[in-house]
Amino acid sequence: MDIVYSIHFANNYWIIALPAIFAMSDVITGLIQAQINNCKNSSVMRKGLYRKVGELGVIMLVWVTCIAIQLPIKYPVAVALYVCLMEGLSIMENLQAMGVPIPDFITRKAKDIDEEINHGDPTKKK
Repeated sequence: MDIVYSIHFANNYWIIALPAIFAMSDVITGLIQAQINNCKNSSVMRKGLYRKVGELGVIMLVWVTCIAIQLPIKYPVAVALYVCLMEGLSIMENLQAMGVPIPDFITRKAKDIDEEINHGDPTKKK
């Protein structure tokens, strides 16, 4: 977590802008892969858009709260980076669905990260 806290954006507005750009890129790549694979589903797309708006809303809430009560800006930065990571994984999945070749070592690492985010440390036995 120390590495996350050591990251600083060039301007605090990037705390919102960067995740928004990642979210838009995910929507665009999702639309393209749905068109290519002829698997458009408006309810899935709608739910995804609602989730993205919610994610950006949480970042805004944490950011404004930190400013209002003078907490370090590292907290909204951590949330923004987490959202960018999730969106980046989704973009990569969309690219794969489009037929863009992604090297195996990247897909393996992405699956490990996704598993750790959603289910805890994949190296620990339950």
